Amino acid sequence: MSWTVAGQESAVALLTRAVDQERVAHAYLFTGPTHVGKTLAALQFAQLLNCTGEVPPCGRCRQCEKVASMTHADVELVRIGGICDESDHKHASDDSRDIRICQIRRLQRVVSRAAYEGRYRVLIIEPAEAMNEATANALLKTLEEPPDHVVLILVTDREEMLLPTIRSRARRIGFTGQPPALIERTLRTRWDVDPQRAAELARLSGGRLGWAVLAMHDESVLEQRREALDRAQALASAPLAERFAWAAEIGGRYTKDRVGVQATLEVWQAWWRDILLMAAGRESQAVHRDRLDTLRPLAAQCDVPAAVRALRGIADARQRLVENASPVLALEMMTLAMPVLRPNAVTSRLAAR
Repeated sequence: MSWTVAGQESAVALLTRAVDQERVAHAYLFTGPTHVGKTLAALQFAQLLNCTGEVPPCGRCRQCEKVASMTHADVELVRIGGICDESDHKHASDDSRDIRICQIRRLQRVVSRAAYEGRYRVLIIEPAEAMNEATANALLKTLEEPPDHVVLILVTDREEMLLPTIRSRARRIGFTGQPPALIERTLRTRWDVDPQRAAELARLSGGRLGWAVLAMHDESVLEQRREALDRAQALASAPLAERFAWAAEIGGRYTKDRVGVQATLEVWQAWWRDILLMAAGRESQAVHRDRLDTLRPLAAQCDVPAAVRALRGIADARQRLVENASPVLALEMMTLAMPVLRPNAVTSRLAAR
């Protein structure tokens, strides 16, 4: 099998060399955009560390197969709402927003024991930025005094949200977005996707193969994206009162749907980036090729500085949300940064929905 994570040759080379040279670190920080293969790479690194095949990770030995099926006794994913050893926390909590300190305390008890069936005990914390300050500080003891043959992997797409003391004690492995051509080719060769659909998914993916694969298998991913684009278009032509009403609606559901709200804002960024490109005379680089007829009249009203302010406003709002600012206030400030464009027939219909 070898490694199957696509487009991350540098990260794969670093991890493979660490094992070959017997210089495996006790903690790693896998950082980069969402859906680019960080968690898959963490699992395949766990296979590499425990593989008994001739060319690890072989994917066929008992160790590799158990890691792939998440039944390996020494490999574990620590996620939001996961189990701990406390009697009232045995099952995942639907309203959990953080990786709890009790989960880290359980992890500390787990790593204190020798590996049960493999050479290494591998604990993958994902997303690592979901650890609050108290939880992260609890993890520090393990990072400072790591047991032998234990590897901790922190997976994050918001590296800046981790405590400096956490970042300094883990070896950083950077993951990057992939070129659309690579994503398109991978979809066609590995999953036999129709060429036209592969090209569309690659274009919309933003360099994230994982997102393209998810959208390939789940039509609702593209439907949710279409709805977010419709709202972005309507919002561009909406008066201030309507923009504030939308900020209240989206901000009101942020605490229960952080991932969904951030995904919506990410789509809005892509839409405004197309406005920026078209305002700068670079329509050929626009991502949403099926929306050019509605984008052109809006871009004609928007100069480059105004589009840049809108993009900066969305980026600032996303950062403020992560920093636990008032969601409604953060989104209201975002809408104030957006120019008000005259609606065309399409955006008028969208606003009326």
